[in-house]
Amino acid sequence: MIPTLIVLTLLALGVGIVAFATRRPATRQDIVVDQDTAWNDPISPAKAVEADPFANAPAPTPPLIVEPAPADAIPAERPS
Repeated sequence: MIPTLIVLTLLALGVGIVAFATRRPATRQDIVVDQDTAWNDPISPAKAVEADPFANAPAPTPPLIVEPAPADAIPAERPS
């Protein structure tokens, strides 16, 4: 009996939520149209050469190569 009441309560809650959400008509939103269409802005050529942002960067450093330690230099276990 209790599971039936739980299901009926949830069903009534769902119907109430749907009824509440759909009972009011949609409010009218004023649409603001952007008037700037850029019809008179200066144009730039499609293949304009931009300044290289890395032109004055320092030269790259060579990669650091670290040799692995020899196997006899690393103790396998600490003596107790």
